Amino acid sequence: MNRSLKAAWIALAGAIALGLQALPAQADQIFIQQSGNAPAGGDPNIISSTGAFNVGNAGNHATQNPLLVIVGVYDGNGTPSISFSGCLVPAACPAATVGTYGLTAATATFTSGDAFSLLGLTQAGGSEGFKNWHDADVAAGLAAPTSFSLYAFEVDASLLPSTPISLDESGAANGSFIIAFSCLDGTGFSGGCGDFDKNGNFKPKNGDVAQTVFTNTGLVDAPPNVPEPGSLLLFAAGLAGLGFAAVRRRRQTVR
Repeated sequence: MNRSLKAAWIALAGAIALGLQALPAQADQIFIQQSGNAPAGGDPNIISSTGAFNVGNAGNHATQNPLLVIVGVYDGNGTPSISFSGCLVPAACPAATVGTYGLTAATATFTSGDAFSLLGLTQAGGSEGFKNWHDADVAAGLAAPTSFSLYAFEVDASLLPSTPISLDESGAANGSFIIAFSCLDGTGFSGGCGDFDKNGNFKPKNGDVAQTVFTNTGLVDAPPNVPEPGSLLLFAAGLAGLGFAAVRRRRQTVR
């Protein structure tokens, strides 16, 4: 092998080695959907029953506890709550703690940009943008939203691959969105997702992030409450009883 060709091979090998070092660790995707163990990819996924829906991990790694679940309330219509069997108070998981994975606020008003960044979770991608949410609501037949009120909750759970957890949400109007964020297990700190160098300095790594992307975001579009058939029968019987009583009262008055 001549000297120039050998130098070229050495340079190529060095470039490949540097490229491999620059590649981030595997990031995981968190999906929000009505049911199922794998991402539905609904772009977004319709949540037709907020009483029980799935939050799952489509990646190959466990995520760190806690899981941050964020509800974006359509035009601020309602105050949401998240419940999960693992929370200290199952019917009311707490607001997320500022500083968790870089979180800078547990609530915010969302009118532009992307939802994660607004809350300080800047390592997440930008697909959870206001325009995507706005356009999805319009496509679902809802009036164009002017804003979303973001609420971040702290759910006491680590997501395992292909093992979703079931959450409940209440209080958010139709047209609201549900997303989630965490770090791969062991990589989450107040500075974000990553690790420390030999000098003890924290180094964020985008590949250590676990997050929802718009393709697998949950969109609340639950039908209005309709009385059960039994309730309708009781209601009809009550009306009939009232009608009978009115007729009887009228006859007594005539006499």
